[in-house]
Amino acid sequence: MNKMYLGVDLGGTEIKIAIVDQTGSIIEETGIANNGASVPKTVIAEIIRRSRAMRNFSQVVGTGVGVAGDIDQKKGIVRFSPNLGNWKKVPLRKMLAGHLPGDIVVDNDANVAALGAVWLDAQGKARNLICVTLGTGVGGGIVCQGKLYRGSSGTAGEIGHMSFDHDGPKCNCGSSGCIERYIGAPYLSRFAKGLVEVEGSKIISKLVNNNLDAITPAILSQAALMGDPLAKRIWVDAGEKLGVVLASVINFYNPDMVVLAGGVSKAGKLLLDPVKRMVKIRAFSTSSRECKIVISRYTQKLGVVGAALLAK
Repeated sequence: MNKMYLGVDLGGTEIKIAIVDQTGSIIEETGIANNGASVPKTVIAEIIRRSRAMRNFSQVVGTGVGVAGDIDQKKGIVRFSPNLGNWKKVPLRKMLAGHLPGDIVVDNDANVAALGAVWLDAQGKARNLICVTLGTGVGGGIVCQGKLYRGSSGTAGEIGHMSFDHDGPKCNCGSSGCIERYIGAPYLSRFAKGLVEVEGSKIISKLVNNNLDAITPAILSQAALMGDPLAKRIWVDAGEKLGVVLASVINFYNPDMVVLAGGVSKAGKLLLDPVKRMVKIRAFSTSSRECKIVISRYTQKLGVVGAALLAK
C-alpha cells in the first residue's frame, strides 16, 4: 500500500498544503493566502478546514508542518516566527491534534526544505545533504545519514549566520558579518542600489523606471542576462562570498550534495558558477569532488513535500 502524508508549508504570505505519497510525489495540493499578522487560531482553523476538504484526506496517515522561525520540534511549539507577527509560543501540534491525521510533526521550514531536497532534487539517493534557502534571509537544513540533524536545541543548520567577516555589518541576530547580510534578498538589493547611485547603470535604471528602491534580485538577474556589467559583478561577488562559506561547510561536513533553493537561487548560473569556482579553490579537493552543488528545480515544492515527509 502506498501510504499518504499531509504536508503544510506555513509561510507569511502563503500557506501550501499537499497530500504526498511515500516517494515524495504530490497527489493533491491546495493553497491559502496568508496575512503575516493573522491570529494563529484563525489561520489554524482554515488549515484544518482546507485539509479536511481534500479528496484524499481519508487516506492520510500522518501530518507534517514546516514554519519559518524558532521551533521547539520536540513539543511542537512555534516559539517565535519573524514572518508571522502574532505567532509566539503557539502550541501548534496541540491545536492541530485530533483534527488532522496521525502523529503531527512540526519543524523549521529550512529543515523541511532539506527533506524535500532529498526526495525531489536528489531522488532519495543522497544520504548526507545540506539545503541552503536563499530568500529574505539565509537558512539551512542538514540531512545526516538520511535523517534530519537538528542539534541539541533544534537550531542546527543556521548557515546564514556563519560569519563571512567578523568586522562586517551588524546582523539582526546580534552578530556581525553573517553571510545573510551579503546574500539575503534585501541586502543584495540595497548593495545594488548603492552601486548604481555611484557608478550608474542604464539597464538597471530602465528596468526599474529610475526607482532604485525597486531593485530586486530578479531585476539584477534580468539585467545581468541583458549584459549589464554591474549586475554581473554583483552576482559574482555574492556567489563568491557564499562559496567561501560553503567551502568551510563542505570541509566540515563532507556532504554528498548541497542544494540551493529560494527566490535568490533563481539567478541560476549567475550565482552557481562563482559558488562552484570558490568551493573548488577553497574546499579540500576530495570533499569538493564528492559534493554536487545544484540549484533546486523544485523550489516552490520543497517545503510542502518536506513537511509531509516529516511524518514519514
